[in-house]
Amino acid sequence: MGFKAKRSASGALVSAALFAAPVVAISMVTPAPAFAQSGARVSVDVPAGRLSSRIRILSRQTGVTIASRESGLRRVRARSVRGTFTARAALNRLLAGTPYRAVAITGGFRIERRPQPAPTRVARAQSPARPATRAAPPPPPPPPQPIIVEGTKRSLAASDYPGGVKLIALDDPARFAAGERLDTVLASIPAVNGTALGSGRNKIFLRGIADSSFNGPTQATIGLYVDEQRIIYSAPNPDLRLHDVETVEILEGPQGTLYGAGTLAGLMRIQPRAPDPSGVAAQVSSSVGVTQGGGPNWEGSAMANLPIGEDTALRIVGYGGEDSGYIDDPSRSLTQINSASHYGGRASIGFDIGPDWSVALNGFGQHSEMDDGQYGLERFDALARTDALAQPFRSRIYGGAVTVRGFLADLELVSVTGLVDNAIASAFNASSFDPQGDGQPRRQTFNEAREIRLISHETRLSGGDPDGFDWLVGIGALRNRERTRQTFEVVVGPTPPTFADQTYRLDEIALFAEASQQLSPNWSATAGARLLYTSASGERSFGMNTVVEPREGPARLLPAFALRWEPDTDWMAYLRYQQGFRTGGVTIERAQDGDPSTAQFDPDRVRSYEAGIRRSISGNIPLDVSLTAHHSDWRDIQADQLDINGFPITRNIGDGSITGVEGAIRFPFRSGWQIDLAAAWNDSETDRTNPDGTDVKAPLPNVPEFSASGQVRRVWERSDDSTAGLSLSGRYVGRSFFDLDQTVRVKQGNFASLDAAAWWQKDDITLRLAATNITNTRGNRFAFGNPFTARTERQITPLRPFTVELQITFRK
Repeated sequence: MGFKAKRSASGALVSAALFAAPVVAISMVTPAPAFAQSGARVSVDVPAGRLSSRIRILSRQTGVTIASRESGLRRVRARSVRGTFTARAALNRLLAGTPYRAVAITGGFRIERRPQPAPTRVARAQSPARPATRAAPPPPPPPPQPIIVEGTKRSLAASDYPGGVKLIALDDPARFAAGERLDTVLASIPAVNGTALGSGRNKIFLRGIADSSFNGPTQATIGLYVDEQRIIYSAPNPDLRLHDVETVEILEGPQGTLYGAGTLAGLMRIQPRAPDPSGVAAQVSSSVGVTQGGGPNWEGSAMANLPIGEDTALRIVGYGGEDSGYIDDPSRSLTQINSASHYGGRASIGFDIGPDWSVALNGFGQHSEMDDGQYGLERFDALARTDALAQPFRSRIYGGAVTVRGFLADLELVSVTGLVDNAIASAFNASSFDPQGDGQPRRQTFNEAREIRLISHETRLSGGDPDGFDWLVGIGALRNRERTRQTFEVVVGPTPPTFADQTYRLDEIALFAEASQQLSPNWSATAGARLLYTSASGERSFGMNTVVEPREGPARLLPAFALRWEPDTDWMAYLRYQQGFRTGGVTIERAQDGDPSTAQFDPDRVRSYEAGIRRSISGNIPLDVSLTAHHSDWRDIQADQLDINGFPITRNIGDGSITGVEGAIRFPFRSGWQIDLAAAWNDSETDRTNPDGTDVKAPLPNVPEFSASGQVRRVWERSDDSTAGLSLSGRYVGRSFFDLDQTVRVKQGNFASLDAAAWWQKDDITLRLAATNITNTRGNRFAFGNPFTARTERQITPLRPFTVELQITFRK
């Protein structure tokens, strides 16, 4: 299980060749009778549904060959087409309002993506010798293409989803550099918060559902997926680099109905770019930068898209990089002790096994390491500390999945099986721990190694008409195995305390279904439920061996209901109710002398109520706005905390509630300016029971009461067919608290920062210059570093100081 990362540019490309992943390339061919090309009118009856299957139906009904290699057809919903038409007219009606068009070819039609409209140019001033003519007004912008939310499992348009949803496009140079970190992307959203231990070891919190500040054996509060594959269950965010990734989807609120346990706060889905069989493509990206008070930073990546046959392509991505440290340790005469490095990759391939069926393989991997903890001490102005020993962190994650996709008549079947292997190793300076009680100084490190293996499977069938009754049913299964080993490594001193070695097994199987019914032209309703069964057991190297999930029975029902109102094509309002839960488990506790023991913690659950309103950009007023209010009741909250000696423990701390409001607004202007504003407010309270039996009311940890972000950008379309832009972004993170235990809280947050970016694009080249934290704000994004000294020293996790980065990207 060794996973020592090597810091070299060559190592950045190794992982990409080890894996394989999907391509969904559609090729629809139906022999065309002679009359099909004569312009004859035929009777057509194509119900609404996924565009990929509707095209097949139209092809059969008209007898016309319709072919395509486009991978996104299955993500688009098409309206019904009924009546008597020529094949061309019927196809145009089917494609109306979609990102695709039909092009006539010999014997039929080919479906391809619509070309982007040419930018409107400003006319040059005419010569005074010629009479001036009034310039024609610029044409109105084309209607926005539907944005599809794959996380709904029925490919709903974002404008039709009755719930909180965010879709983040990663090809926006105003916001993100190529290959941005997931942690950085999420930091731009006020409704998302998290810990700041370092890349690969952070928790993600959404909508105020924040359990604790430490990484214990509890399930994550969010579900994290790469395409169709779940990649974490009881592990922290691996912070995958988002090279060659198209979007990140966020579905807010519990998602237990469709995704099961461990989605108390919502779902996040990373969508990589699919392989393209239409031609060879390549991309190389490189960036260099420097951090004030630190050193150089670099990141590099390469992508190759290689067609293999007519309907198959291989897509490979490799990357690597280093981030300089910015924390010093004068006691060890060391600088930049929190330097970090990473390398990884992805690959994907797919092939057809019939006219309506395809098989896809995908894989990914990433190694990350940090030389020391990224925290300082308040007495050193947060950018330095003194420590006797280094506290490194290492993580390694590999994963892969097989996806089968096809059609049974007009029904779509999707089946995916995935495997993830995750290893996490942390070390903390435990010299302050005195198991003998003799007051003798000792130099020792507390080491924790976690090995997690997750196997997941899901098969689902969907069909129906989005303008009428639309449905899906499915079955899911999951197996999670986690081994935790805790040891002491003594440099100078007596024999270390007893080590702990514990394995925990959890299995889950579920049936789920969801359906939507159009009640009238303006109203629709959605209802769903998930029935699941879980079982758990464990083994340990001390005490009794058998551990089972306590209290509540293993079977649970998770319902969801939603009501949607669309008065016109621009506005949508909704009400939603949904549930989520996490299973119980076991935790390692320690006596005063450090001897380990095992304790159990119970399941927790969330009931959430939500109301929202959204307006999409269209019409004469280009305005995109959303406003959501939500309330959640959280019972038997699981929380990872520290015991009196600094050892991590997990307990149920009581019940709580979260009430919040979040909103976002976007103003695009024809002159090239755009303003984006977003804010989130949360009010949380817990009724917690202390170890001595007393009750206390307190807000949940790590979630500020108020956060906000904003951006102003300007884009210029230049006469040489290039594009240039500038952006200024800011964010404010309000006051929150860090929980040492159920009685001790430490303040954090309450800081603001500014970033700026400038970019230039022409043909296949993009240059981007970015400056982050240009105000050089120290702040305190997390008040924790070493659990064994957190009670005796004021620890601070500052923002990365002012950093400048230059990135260049070549595409071919």
